[in-house]
Parts: sequence; C-alpha cells; structure tokens
Amino acid sequence: MGAGHLWTRYLPGTVAALGSLALIGIAPEHRKMLSTGFATLLGLVCMEAEYWVAHGFSASEASFFPGAVVVTLAALLAGDRGCLLLGVAGFGFFTYVNLRYGAPYLLDYIMPVLYASLMTRSRRTLNWSGSGILAIGRLEAALLVTVLALMLLRTTTLGKWGWISGKPW
Repeated sequence: MGAGHLWTRYLPGTVAALGSLALIGIAPEHRKMLSTGFATLLGLVCMEAEYWVAHGFSASEASFFPGAVVVTLAALLAGDRGCLLLGVAGFGFFTYVNLRYGAPYLLDYIMPVLYASLMTRSRRTLNWSGSGILAIGRLEAALLVTVLALMLLRTTTLGKWGWISGKPW
C-alpha cells in the first residue's frame, strides 16, 4: 500500500474535522448551534465517503445514510430542542456501534466529538445547566473521554486497527 492510498483513507476524516472546525469557528455566535448541526451532517457525508473508500457502498448504507440525513435536517428545523435530541441520539448511536463492533475508521472518533459538541451548544442555547458535573460542557466532556477510551480499548481487543494503520480491512 502506497502513501497515496493511505492518504485516501484519511481524506474523509480530515475533511470532516477541518470542515467542522471551519463551520463552527466562522459562524456568528447566534448561529453556532446551527453550524454545529451542519457539522454533524458534514461528518455523516464524510463517513459514507470513508466507508466507500474502505469497501464500497453497501446495501445497508443505502437505507441508513438517507435516513440519517433526514433525521439531521428534521432536528435542525426543530431548533434548539431538536438539536439537543439529535446530539443525544447521535452520541448514543455512535457509542453503541463503536463499542459493539470496534472503531476501525477515523470518523468513528470524530462523530462522537461532533455530537457531544452539539449537545453542549444546545444546552447552552437552552440554558439547561446545573452545577458541578452538570455544568455545560463538563458532562459532555466526561462522557466523551470515557467513550473514546472505551472505544480505543474495544478496537484494540478486537484487533481492528488494520484500516487506520494501512492494512487491508
């Protein structure tokens, strides 16, 4: 496998990460939550591109991807609470899938960050905060660090690092 092929593996994740940072970073404060929601949509598109590079567009993805896009757009249209629900649902979904099957793709690690960011931004907009661990951002950060550590452990125990390290998957 040449370096060009390895770069192809990382391109969708890189686009998602940098594109999301740009979307969120350049948005005015009153549009940050909407931009964060669109960043999750960008991540979904890039995730499908990463899967396509890995093994083609499977039949299961043909139904999942349009459904995920519709749910994302509906949540964005629903506003603050819709985005909070999307953040919780997306974070929960990626947590389940990545812990169940391992996380061999770069976007498996980026998507939970985007959904945790959406939860944080939504709670800030809704002014849903508490003290201690329930303060805005603390709960999401604690969940994210825990989930990412468990994902790393699970992917290692399943021996699924081949894709990221350049081996055939």
